[in-house]
Amino acid sequence: MKRTLALLMAVLMIAALLPLSAAAANGEKLIAITYDDGPSQYTAQLLDGLKARGAKATFFIVGYQAQARPQIVQRAWMEGHQIANHTWDHPQLTKQSAAGVQSQLSRTDAMLDRAIGFDQSYMLRPPYGDYNQAVLNAAGVPAVFWSMDTADYKTSDASVVCNQIVRAARDGGICCIHDTHQSTVVGSLQAMDILRQQGYQFVTVEELFYRRGITPKNATIYFNAYPGSTADKLSAPVISAADGAAGKTVTITGDSRTAIYYTLDGSQPTPVNSTRYTGPFTVTSSCTVRAVGVVKWNGLRTDTVSRKVDYIPCVAPTLTLGEGGVIRMSTTTPNAAIHYTTDNSPAAATSPVYDAANPPAAVKGTTYRAIVTAPGLYPSTECMLTYTDNGFFLRDVSVGDWHYAVIDRAILAGLINGLRDEYMDPDLALTRAMLVTILHRAAQPDGTFPAAKFTDTSSAEYYAEALNWAVANKIVDGYPDGSFRPNQNITREELCAMMERYLATRGISGDSKDVLSNFADAAKVSDWARQSVNTVCQLGIVEGYEDNTVRPQGFATRAEAVTMVLRAVDLPDPAPQTPESPAPEAPAAG
Repeated sequence: MKRTLALLMAVLMIAALLPLSAAAANGEKLIAITYDDGPSQYTAQLLDGLKARGAKATFFIVGYQAQARPQIVQRAWMEGHQIANHTWDHPQLTKQSAAGVQSQLSRTDAMLDRAIGFDQSYMLRPPYGDYNQAVLNAAGVPAVFWSMDTADYKTSDASVVCNQIVRAARDGGICCIHDTHQSTVVGSLQAMDILRQQGYQFVTVEELFYRRGITPKNATIYFNAYPGSTADKLSAPVISAADGAAGKTVTITGDSRTAIYYTLDGSQPTPVNSTRYTGPFTVTSSCTVRAVGVVKWNGLRTDTVSRKVDYIPCVAPTLTLGEGGVIRMSTTTPNAAIHYTTDNSPAAATSPVYDAANPPAAVKGTTYRAIVTAPGLYPSTECMLTYTDNGFFLRDVSVGDWHYAVIDRAILAGLINGLRDEYMDPDLALTRAMLVTILHRAAQPDGTFPAAKFTDTSSAEYYAEALNWAVANKIVDGYPDGSFRPNQNITREELCAMMERYLATRGISGDSKDVLSNFADAAKVSDWARQSVNTVCQLGIVEGYEDNTVRPQGFATRAEAVTMVLRAVDLPDPAPQTPESPAPEAPAAG
């Protein structure tokens, strides 16, 4: 401790000998105001004041205080302030072992990460200014001392705090104060108002070092960033939007020293929710673009800017079957034209225009696609209507889809119904309840079955009869906790297991031939499911994907499930077994 105090006195003496009029070559004066020991009950008031002044600060946070007020830590980071480490419970680090120092920092780092919402790196301020090289080596991060010690904790008078900060102010200085005192919060904001009139800018420690050409090094402590050459302040991005052929083209320009990140929902860009800007992009709906320029996410980024981008399209058309077997098309957009195709190609402004007096005929095996155009508006989204070979109208299946014929046949066979009118949701993940229902419809069993007894099912549900049948035939048996989990998505290997049990009710089984090993991801199949997956692959019910995988852990879709079930339906039942006739007796001799 004595060495530390001696070093501090030496630094202060040297600082006193330097010319107070020193300023940056470009005339910009910078101060890093830093707040220790919080967050406290007064920090929200401080953040309000900093925001109103457009000032940035650095918060050296104590871990247990962050644990008590994580939302304040997150707010400070979101508003562009730098978050830094002031240990977990403010001990003298020179009295800690290397492991103790590391524990103090790592525990606080983890808390700060949780509060902010993602991992960051944090500078250190040793409590009480107590450090030595062993402490710095154990910490392994840049450490920050101060050049402006206002002793704000010794007074409860805001005006005294204000005067002390103003008197100590120097370009490139690092000011140490505490947001655990309301007098400091009020006094520091008052001091900023005075110093701003003197040309000072209030920046984070990271920005101070960056603009003074200082690259912080690990296991090194810094006291100030007195003037030398000064880089200009990072400029915020500029967002522009222009009409394009396919929508609004958004361009973001920014400071060449930064990487630009943006969101489209108006939320604050962060490392986890934003997209890095790489060039102009197109939006096809109204949105709020928000962008920030980043050198370092923690303490060295620009102000966030936003712009609302209006995209006004035509109202999408409505396609229906009209009297006389024709397809009727309409829109509520005034002075609009409806463009359509009948060959399953995308509709465009160059496609034929719908004529209400001469509508296209409804032809089985045809997908109709249509968009709306009108002067001064963007084209509408495309609408689709398919008239299937079996006479059904569908709005989310086209004749070009791989599952078109499967879905059409499954509807005719009564295996599936639409979850919404004319929508089959073929790519929706299949649930356990959906699968037992499809298998029950395929089996068409006679009679009734005992009620299944699960903790999470009811006899009033749509799948109740199917579940009773599935339990009675040992197709499902539930989970160890007594639940069936009807709404849980089913994996492809689980689907294979239930398919194998369904086939067993018809007397169909595989043999010992191994076909599963022919697939590239055979090793990913769970041990309990290997026989089932091998059997359904052997019987041709599962053929795998184009990349020669079966994707056992992936969720099965409704289209994949009805495909497998129909392949199972098409398998011939085994010939009935008849007892062998006894061999004829040999005729008697003689």
